[in-house]
This record gives sequence, C-alpha cells and structure tokens, in this order.
Amino acid sequence: MDGRLRRVVEWSKGQGPSAMYVAEVDGERWTIRLGDFPDESLYALAIDGVEVLRFDDWPPLWTRPA
Repeated sequence: MDGRLRRVVEWSKGQGPSAMYVAEVDGERWTIRLGDFPDESLYALAIDGVEVLRFDDWPPLWTRPA
C-alpha cells in the first residue's frame, strides 16, 4: 500500500468534481477527484496538480468532511 494512504489527513470540501476534497499536507496541496467508476478507480489523488495515485477504498486515517 502506498505510504500516502497510511497518513492522517484532514480533508475539506473542494470546489467541484476535479477537486471534490482538498487538504494541505507538508506544504503541498492534495486534491481528490472521483474517477469514472467502474472504468477507473473510484478516487484519484493529485498533489500540486499532478495525479499520483488511484484507489478504490477510502483510507481509514483520512477524515472526510461531514
């Protein structure tokens, strides 16, 4: 499993489908978008605008906004 998925991250609501959730992690802007499921993974993580990871299961240490 990618180490980024094992970090504690507090997410905030983003602005639209390309940034559904946003977080600031170690000075970097992390964004989550929904993938075109089932053709793609459910989620895609981008760091500073560059997609770095796709995954289906929300990491247990990541907190989504209510």
